[in-house]
Amino acid sequence: MSKQNYSVVLNGVTKSYDDTQVLKSIDMELEKGKFYTLLGPSGCGKTTILRIIAGFTSASSGEVFIEGKKVNQIPANQRKVNTVFQDYALFPHMNVYDNIAFGLSVKKIDKQTIKQKVTEALKLVRLSGYEQRDISEMSGGQKQRVAIARALVNEPDVLLLDEPLSALDLKLRTDMQYELRELQQRLGITFVFVTHDQEEALAMSDWIYVLKEGEIVQSGTPVDIYDEPINRYVADFIGESNIIDAKMIEDYRVEFVGHVFDCEDAGIPSGEAVEVVIRPEDISLTKPEDGQLQAKVDTILFRGVFNEIIAYDEDNNEWMIHTTAKVEEGAQIGLKFEPHEIHVMRFGESEEDFDARLEQYED
Repeated sequence: MSKQNYSVVLNGVTKSYDDTQVLKSIDMELEKGKFYTLLGPSGCGKTTILRIIAGFTSASSGEVFIEGKKVNQIPANQRKVNTVFQDYALFPHMNVYDNIAFGLSVKKIDKQTIKQKVTEALKLVRLSGYEQRDISEMSGGQKQRVAIARALVNEPDVLLLDEPLSALDLKLRTDMQYELRELQQRLGITFVFVTHDQEEALAMSDWIYVLKEGEIVQSGTPVDIYDEPINRYVADFIGESNIIDAKMIEDYRVEFVGHVFDCEDAGIPSGEAVEVVIRPEDISLTKPEDGQLQAKVDTILFRGVFNEIIAYDEDNNEWMIHTTAKVEEGAQIGLKFEPHEIHVMRFGESEEDFDARLEQYED
């Protein structure tokens, strides 16, 4: 696909500060009109990528394209990109209207056009009628919407969002996730969203890039990333996991905790040491005699829609189970899981090798 068909393309982008390399050969192709998330812990390089796209920071090497045009030497104010910051960066001495209109006023656009565009932007973020409200009188969620309206009024090709929900309480944060996703789908603008919150990434994204120490570890749809993590880092970072040392017996058969299980992984040499990940919600509880493994319940935490159970098998391996079943602490239980719920991870496998192996055995 030509670069013209992408909103943003990064080719081999690196960034170093003195002797510290922050980004290591980042490659991305972001299609128009999709919601992308850069996911990872603090210091992994996700905000640096955002700043390079915006033009606030220059890449040490590599190429940056926006709408098919190379922009490495183009300043931030000449890129059709707008950013919503974590702290919103609103002007406290201005009302809502003046905050949103500020960028248009700087461009010397006539007052009637500014009024029309601000009115449309406020309608988009459901703040019609708030034009004269002081910023100090706005709630956190309303301030966030003003910041988004200010960005959208400039009609950007790409909207960059740098952890804009992190300062909100849980209920408001969840509400704003729905609103942002709906807004993106309505407008058809490419969104690039930075977060360290894996639940947020899974809920909102068309495509996720998982980063670690300046590198893309894995990328894919939320379902791909959750169901097929490439390694322990991704499995741990994306949701809760049971990760167990294992050995590959042959294609579609793996051994762990002293038993051999059917699985759906292939292309791994027999006898290779691997790891297995099983999600807590993929484990079914049975009577002890009906389980593939037997375990004893240690603790139970009520999580609202499910119970989180910690249990230990006969070899003292810890198991986390998410279930609506009612059990008692100290009870003996059976654990059961289907072959497609056992995912085998190789040590040191690259994303390219992982994808090739998966594709070979899916065909």
